[in-house]
Amino acid sequence: MNFDIMFRPDRFQDALRTRYVGRFLTYRPQVDTTMLLARREASEGAPHGTLVLAEEQTAGRGRKGRWFHSPPGENLYFTLVLRLPPEEQRLLPIAVPLAVCEAVRSEGVDARIKWPNDIWIGERKLSGMLIDAETGPNGVVAYPGIGINVNGDPTVHPELVDIATSLRRELGQPVKREELLARICNALEALLETPEPDVVSRYRSLSMIIGREITVTPTTGEPYDAVAEDIAADGSLLVRREVELEAVTAGEVTIRPRG
Repeated sequence: MNFDIMFRPDRFQDALRTRYVGRFLTYRPQVDTTMLLARREASEGAPHGTLVLAEEQTAGRGRKGRWFHSPPGENLYFTLVLRLPPEEQRLLPIAVPLAVCEAVRSEGVDARIKWPNDIWIGERKLSGMLIDAETGPNGVVAYPGIGINVNGDPTVHPELVDIATSLRRELGQPVKREELLARICNALEALLETPEPDVVSRYRSLSMIIGREITVTPTTGEPYDAVAEDIAADGSLLVRREVELEAVTAGEVTIRPRG
């Protein structure tokens, strides 16, 4: 690994403005997944807000156990350990993607949220995330796991050529990973302390699917066409099928071409 491009925890801490998110950092050059390491850290008493970060994942995964490309020294792969009260836990499906999207947009790109929590630029995916949670002896622990293509080039892999991008590809120059990660932590902590209607409103404003014709593929049942109408406070997608409005809480969404 090229140690000249490795993450600098000191630079990250210098840019951090939080009280708890990211204040405790577990950093590894290589792990199986940051999600698994975060669970191990939590079981050993890792405090609320602990950030588990790796340069490389050997078994990264996304939703439905899908493989997540995780090369070393280029991007951001991290999981947070969050021990939140119920009212803040409820906000996570909206607050986490919103924090990532707003932080990414500060780099100068028109990033948008593709429900439920992917971040896209134009027609290509920039970031994916998975929010797991479990109940332990001390209450519920949430694990938002996030991968962001920062300085790598996912298009070197044939299967990603038409569907993925990175900040460096979009901007034509590298991005300081330490500062980007600190902005995400800063944004997330602030959002968790923001009134719910304001958080939902900001998420809606950055949605790339509201008002679009979509195809919904539920976790069970057959795909169906609908129009994405709104995002509910709990993060579910409100869609209209003919005359009926219904909430989609899980599944996959594909945006249908305009016209």
